[in-house]
Amino acid sequence: MAIFVSIRERSQTLFARMWHLLLSVLVLTFAVNAFLVKGALHLGSDFQTERRLQYIGDHWAKRATLEEPLGIDPVTVIYPRHDLLPPELQRMLSPDKRGIVELGDQDLDYYVLAQSHASGRTFYVVESHAEVKPTETIESQVFIWYLTGVVPFGLLLLWLCKRITGRVTAPMLEVGRLVSARDPRSLEKVALPANSPVEIEALVVQINSALQRTTDVLDRERSFTRFASHELRTPAAIVQAALERIEAHGRPEQGPAIERARRGLRDMHALVDTFLQLSGDTVRPVSDAVSIDEAWVRALIRHLMGENPSHAFSVLERHPLSLSAPATTVHVLVANMLKNAVFHGGPDRIDVVVDECSIEVRNGLPDTPSTAGFGLGTQIAHRICERFGWTFELTVGQHLAVARLQVPPERA
Repeated sequence: MAIFVSIRERSQTLFARMWHLLLSVLVLTFAVNAFLVKGALHLGSDFQTERRLQYIGDHWAKRATLEEPLGIDPVTVIYPRHDLLPPELQRMLSPDKRGIVELGDQDLDYYVLAQSHASGRTFYVVESHAEVKPTETIESQVFIWYLTGVVPFGLLLLWLCKRITGRVTAPMLEVGRLVSARDPRSLEKVALPANSPVEIEALVVQINSALQRTTDVLDRERSFTRFASHELRTPAAIVQAALERIEAHGRPEQGPAIERARRGLRDMHALVDTFLQLSGDTVRPVSDAVSIDEAWVRALIRHLMGENPSHAFSVLERHPLSLSAPATTVHVLVANMLKNAVFHGGPDRIDVVVDECSIEVRNGLPDTPSTAGFGLGTQIAHRICERFGWTFELTVGQHLAVARLQVPPERA
């Protein structure tokens, strides 16, 4: 069953993850920096105003006492007494207040310095802050100038980050590309990219070490299979010689038993030959392909089950199947499929379907599962199909099991 993954759920490369993260961090940094610039304008303006008021207050505290309000510039006025302040400031400012305070709303506010004169009287220095603080137009101009300077710098910084990220992730991306492009069955070592960091080098070393251990295990398995097959030839030859002597001096009623022994001996020879095929590094060429048709299948059933099989068999030949493999190997493969259906199936009929690209064996399943085996027959079938480029599938449902040997059209 196919599983569809949305674009958002697909795995991203290491470069994409780092690049997106850096891009987000840089954009966030520029946005925060812009707000900090705007805040710095306000803070700088307030600080400068307070220093200016304090300087004016210190200066006029030592001068003669004023009797009337004095405007020292268009936005700054000195009031000698509290009752001379504008009415709105009198309401907002207590006569006992000293120091610098900010009064008014955001659109029209005042900075007021309440300071004591040398004579003991309190005078007030009032500055209309709305006239001197940065307006939205000034802030916009400053922000535009800021962007004019920071955008080219930001683009340069992004380009440098992209180059650095690309160089940092290049070895990992190269290793990922090599691993993704290789044959899943390949045991060749992964090449170490140039200028790889220590972490990538350690990863590649571990991958190659695992591949080498797998190669060693497969070599030991092939060697064991080859040696075991050669060793099995000796007892098989002894059994064959003994069987020939028994047949030469046997009685007629011993004929069926001798025939069963001969069938078992032929199966043993075929299995040994198949093991030798699987233990080799290459496939030995065959002169003639094996043609599987209804007659071939029924002859194999008689060979396995005798003249009176325990199950009913139905063989449907839609088209003969041609397999380019040794006859003994094909014998072992199809025999495993049939014996598996007999051993694990129920009493129902076993159906065999042959066409030009496959052979399929179907059998019903009993209500009570049969005794589980070691699964060597299925493993042998998989190994044979893997060696010759075929496909073996075993599908087990609730009441039906289907074993299918599929041959690619170009190999059929």
